[in-house]
Amino acid sequence: MDYKLIECLDNNTWNEFVLTSPQNNLFCQTDFLDVYQQDYDLLLVTKGELILSGVVIIKGDDGAPVKNQFMYQGVLFSKHIESLSSHKKIKKVLELTQFLLIELESIYGVVSLSLHHSLDDLRGFQWHNYHNSKGLQPYLNLHYTGVLDLKKIGSFEQALMNVRTVRRQEYKKCIKNGFTVEASNDVSILNFLHEKTFERQGMKRSKSEVFLATELARESLKKGIGRLLICRNSEGVPTSASLFLFDNKTGYYLIGANDPEYRKFGTGGFVVLEQIRYCIEQGLSYVDFIGINSPLRGDFKTSFNANPTPYFTFSLG
Repeated sequence: MDYKLIECLDNNTWNEFVLTSPQNNLFCQTDFLDVYQQDYDLLLVTKGELILSGVVIIKGDDGAPVKNQFMYQGVLFSKHIESLSSHKKIKKVLELTQFLLIELESIYGVVSLSLHHSLDDLRGFQWHNYHNSKGLQPYLNLHYTGVLDLKKIGSFEQALMNVRTVRRQEYKKCIKNGFTVEASNDVSILNFLHEKTFERQGMKRSKSEVFLATELARESLKKGIGRLLICRNSEGVPTSASLFLFDNKTGYYLIGANDPEYRKFGTGGFVVLEQIRYCIEQGLSYVDFIGINSPLRGDFKTSFNANPTPYFTFSLG
């Protein structure tokens, strides 16, 4: 097969590969990887001068791969593979997956990946070590995210008509009651409301959840890949906050946070709809709601007309 696995040390080369891949997503781009503040390896599978696939490996403080990578931090295939005829593409994807997993096992041992929802043929992952019972065995776990296809929506007014009736009613109620939305760089408001959201549920935030609402939020705003919206009541009191991240085609719903006292007004939905309005105005193709894997959260996110979309996590162990 003459494939080689090499480490990519040039950010421009890596980002160009990601941006032209069918699995293109923000979480594999170095702008996000740098604000994520964990060490990582960027690996490419090549044949001669041609890049065929790549993978992101996030490493913990001990230098070993982490057990749970961030969403979609996994395997990507090149535009060259995507351009092949169907039967050639199917064969190449299998070959490349099998080659890559053998190499990853030999380098790292235990590996965990989050696979982009565009990957629909996962047999190469499923069949790893099929004839080697002594090798590490593969595990695929099913998850769901919600994807809103903005290409099918001509305007924000159309998006508003497509959401669940209660979301539309809440939106109008917020306007009627003098709630306003503004872009902000004040991450302390997001963090404060995020903590109150967890307190209402009788839960305490993990270190990683605090990190997302503080340092990652702050750095993503500085990098220009994030947008924080704050909803205030008529007296200027913050009631809800929404942090979206962006790449060249998708807006990602990263954090939603609310003051429980204002839940009856639906300000959480109000601020999300304003983020969707921005995505439409920017000409983006999708909104990814970043997981709909619990009943209440999943119901809230799909109420914006997001389509339940399966994706898988993969691990060797």
